[in-house]
Order: sequence, then structure tokens, then C-alpha cells
Amino acid sequence: MARITGPGSWTDRAQHSRTVWRSTARAGDPVRSDLVIVEGLATITALCTLLFGAVLVWMTTADDYAFSWWSKTYTFGVTVTAAVTWCALHTPRAGIFYRHTDAVTLVAAILVVGSPVLAYASAGSAYPAFGLVLAIVAFAGILQRRAHIVTFTTLAVCAWTALAVAHGTDVSVQTFAVSVLRTVLVVAVIHYFRMKTIDLLWEKYRMVDEQRARADSLSHVDDLTGLANRRGLQRRAATELDRCRRESRPVSVLYLDVDGLKDVNDTLGHDAGDAVLVRLAEMLGTAFRGSDIVARVGGDEFVVVLPDTDRTVALDLGASIRDLSMTTEVSVSVGLAVWSPGPHAPDLDDLTRRADNAMYRVKSRR
Repeated sequence: MARITGPGSWTDRAQHSRTVWRSTARAGDPVRSDLVIVEGLATITALCTLLFGAVLVWMTTADDYAFSWWSKTYTFGVTVTAAVTWCALHTPRAGIFYRHTDAVTLVAAILVVGSPVLAYASAGSAYPAFGLVLAIVAFAGILQRRAHIVTFTTLAVCAWTALAVAHGTDVSVQTFAVSVLRTVLVVAVIHYFRMKTIDLLWEKYRMVDEQRARADSLSHVDDLTGLANRRGLQRRAATELDRCRRESRPVSVLYLDVDGLKDVNDTLGHDAGDAVLVRLAEMLGTAFRGSDIVARVGGDEFVVVLPDTDRTVALDLGASIRDLSMTTEVSVSVGLAVWSPGPHAPDLDDLTRRADNAMYRVKSRR
């Protein structure tokens, strides 16, 4: 028997892992810097594998420096770790790295910066330590937490200074101090602008998200009455109908048609007709329960979905609405359709159509 394993190839499964993590990471916030890091993690590990592999070859063949075996072993370990991580990122286990980016970047920073520190220590040199400077600046720029950045930068600079004290430098103390301060300043500036950029992106994203939510809300609301429109009715009713099906509860639908609205429009004008509709909508909004769904689905037509309501209660509600409408310049005709728990799921279109037909039968008898 065939076995279903999800996405086909191992790279597809890794991509699936990444997609799932992105969609659930702190509500899928797209401006989080660790999301950006994850996107480039495979590239970073591939570059580290090549770079440290090249450094290892240089350390084993260099004639100018005599690197110790433990320094070479450490660099070899970093190379292997980067290669293994790159491979793991293309398997379903990639989710482990995606879920723990704080730890991943911190461990990577320690491993990468530790390599030049040990290399300079074994070679008996401290300056110019360009590789160490670049490593400090680069990884301080991608660490997630301020505490990690401060701790990492402080320890790296202290290690660099300890090398200078132990082995001396080829430059003056002042020049060395300026180099150290410049490195710390670059780290601080990078972090400051990175956080400012993230804050700006987050603010822009929040504004766009709010506007999208507002537009989505407005697309489900009738402009005149503030009730749900046809789209809003379908959206809200789908949840209630599904719940009633699961819990074996009845559902009733009332279809209301306003009688006399055309006469109001012809004699008093459309503004007066709109005012009548608004008053009727307010009356409907207060006459039903909070769980009931009231919608305007046409010019003078309203639909009310009544979850957990049987025919008897729905008939009483329909009669009370018909009586209340008499207090306005118009009256309403009401049709009713009911779904009782059974083998078939409730269908909003079917219930609405049946209630509409019932309403027209009532209107025709007048």
C-alpha cells in the first residue's frame, strides 16, 4: 500500500517546513528580522562552508604562520558544522532551525568569531585582525536580541584586546584603541539603523494591515443601514450553520420585504425612503438576539438567520416584526424557512430561497 509522505522530494519537504513556520511565527509578522535571516540561512551556511574550508586549507599550507593543531581542528569543526547545517536546511528537520533563530544566530556568532580568535592566538598575533573585525561586525548585525549583541560584542572585543596584551601589536596603542572603538561604533550604528528600519517597516505594515481589515469589514457591511450585506450574511452564517449542523440544532431564516417603500419614494423622495429603511434596520437590530444575523440583501429586502431557533419561535418573531413595522410608514411581508437536524447539512441559499417563496405567497394573499 502506498504511503503518503506529504510534499514529494526532500527539498520540497524542507520548503514546506519553512512555509509552515513562517505562517505561524508570531502571527506571521513579515517584518521580523529572523524571518529575513531564515530566508538567507542556506546561503549563509553555504558561504561559511566555502570560506572556512578555504581558511582551513590556508592554515595547513601557510608558511608565514605556524598554526596549532587545536586551531586547525576548531576551523575544521566550524566548516563541518556549516556543511551539516546546510544539508539539514534542505530536509524536514529545517523547522528546528526556523523555530530557534535566536539560538541559531548566537551559536553561529560564537563559532565564527571564535575561529579567528583561536587562529590569531595560535599564530601569536593580534593586529591587524581584519577577519576578526569583519566577523564581529557581521554577526552583531544579525543577532536578534540586544542582550546578545551587547554580550557578544563585549566578549569579542575583550578577546581581541587580550590577544593584543599577550602578543603585542604591530601598531601603536592609540591606533589599536581607535580600531577597537571603530568596530564597536560600527556595531552600534548598524544595530540602531536596523532597529529603526524594522520599526518603520512594522509601522507601515500595521497601517496597511489595518486598512486591509477596514476595507474587508466595509465590503461585508451595507452602506446605508450598517447591517451585513449579502456577502457579510454568507460569511457569518456559514459559521453558525456549521455549528448548528454539528450540534444538531435547528436553524430558521426569515425573509422580509418592505411594502409601501415605492410609495414613500414617489411621494416624499428617496431621502425619506432611505430614512425609513434606516429606522427599520435599527428596529430589526434591536428586536433580535446578538447571535442572530440581520442583513439587507436588496433595496427593500432583509434576511434574518436565527440559529438554535425552531419554527414556533421563528413564527412568533416574524409576527412581532410585522407588528413593529406598523409603527413606521411601511409594513413588511415575512416568509419563513426552517432547517431541522437531519442527514443533510443546512444550506443558506436553499433556506433563503424557500423563505423568499414563502414571503411572496404571503404577499400574494393580501
